[in-house]
Amino acid sequence: MQKVMIVDDEVIFRDYLKTVLDWETLGFVISQEAKHGQEAMEMVAIEQPDIALVDITMPFMDGLELAERLREQYPEISIVLITGHNEFEYARKALKLGVEDYILKPFSKDELLLTLVKLRQQHQKAQEEKVTLRENTELMKESFLSQLISREYALTEPETIKRLQQFGVYAESGLYVAACIEIDHMDRKWSKASDRLLMKYAVTNVLNEAMEESGNYLIFNGPEGRIVALARHQGGLADEVPTLEGYKKLCFLIKKYLKFTITVGVGHSKDGFKGVASSYLEALEALQNKFVLGNDRVIAYGEQLPSSGNQPFYPTEVNEELLVLLRLNSWEAIERKLDDVFQTIRERRLPIDYIYVICMGLVSVNLSYFEESGHPVEDCFGDQFFPYNEIRKLESAELTFDWLKELFRKAVTYNSKHRNTRSSQIAKAAKAYMENHYADPALQLDQIASHVFINASYLRAVFKKEIGITVSDYLTQYRMQQAKELLSRNNVRLTDIAERVGYNDSGYFSKSFKKFYGYSPSEYEKSRH
Repeated sequence: MQKVMIVDDEVIFRDYLKTVLDWETLGFVISQEAKHGQEAMEMVAIEQPDIALVDITMPFMDGLELAERLREQYPEISIVLITGHNEFEYARKALKLGVEDYILKPFSKDELLLTLVKLRQQHQKAQEEKVTLRENTELMKESFLSQLISREYALTEPETIKRLQQFGVYAESGLYVAACIEIDHMDRKWSKASDRLLMKYAVTNVLNEAMEESGNYLIFNGPEGRIVALARHQGGLADEVPTLEGYKKLCFLIKKYLKFTITVGVGHSKDGFKGVASSYLEALEALQNKFVLGNDRVIAYGEQLPSSGNQPFYPTEVNEELLVLLRLNSWEAIERKLDDVFQTIRERRLPIDYIYVICMGLVSVNLSYFEESGHPVEDCFGDQFFPYNEIRKLESAELTFDWLKELFRKAVTYNSKHRNTRSSQIAKAAKAYMENHYADPALQLDQIASHVFINASYLRAVFKKEIGITVSDYLTQYRMQQAKELLSRNNVRLTDIAERVGYNDSGYFSKSFKKFYGYSPSEYEKSRH
């Protein structure tokens, strides 16, 4: 509704104007009435109308003087002069003052209506242009600020200050701190883009209130849906960890009133706008550590994860053991082994890049199993299986561990469904016989085939098809697993271990062990100690 003010010293004419049109139906409302120009100026100071219908002849301040003052102080108001004087001088002054229209009494209802409709269209057009200009300015401002936090930013300090001032931002040289704010689990909580934008808007509003006390600051939408805050570091030094209390308060307020959580990464203070990109990259790195450290917190750059040093991420043989357990279709053993791996990662608090390497290694185990078994990967995991993309979407190490466990569980379930044939029963029987008689140095293919009542050639083909490796390779693999288990006890002689796993010659056993694992039994014992 557009607000209309009537200014006329004759109450009869004011009443006539109020009843001559169905104002509300036409999209207007009579918001104010004034008897003369002075009263009108007082009213406009309280509530500004969109249109003023002004009589020229009034006491104290006539219509022309009122129009002049309104034009100077409130240029957005459209002024329509109404008069009974059909004189050129009045019209000339009105046009000179920038009055939108000039209506002579008596006028028709249609004449007034056409004037108002024309003004309404002008107002709507001006409002749309303002909104468009504001939106374009805001887009240009955010684009510029996104450049400011990039490595390629090249403008000088004076040039940067000038550009910011063009966007209506007060700026000066000094120390600046960047912070990255991310809404936790945003994509999973809100599927609609409009809902996500609304939540970001709410966080930005709370952040603006929280940072008002800090003085000079900038808040904008950064890359990849994050909120970025740049704040002056008052009274501090360069490369200093800023106070985090304001950001902690922000986390508290968001959780209390908006009922979701955020994580904030904060960089060190840097000198001038040239240093903003460096502080932002530190803030981003700190934020990414939430993958290991967890959500709903403030993480300062420098709250670094320990380096792995020269130690491996986790034991190199784990992937081999998991592959064997997949072949054995032993979910309980797989779950225990995965839990051990995940606990090692938790205890060592490995950086995110290291965790990604480990996770992709575990994914590779599953893919290797399917490759050797001849089963299509998509049969188990679907056509749209892009594991690296899936892992990168997950927001914490715990969620990633759950995802990997589910991956292995699916593989075991699939494995079970495709092993209930006559061939799989033969392969399982042969496998069980080898596991019970592996200590016999004379154990050979013919003996195993005889036990399962088929010839050696058929067993060789069936076993390879169902288990994915040859009979002799499986026997060696099982013997090596048992050997490693015995070695881990520390009190068993090498000669005894060789005999227990089916080797008469301890030297030959050592060579076989090294060929299988890549290190000798003695090297394995040293690495354990």
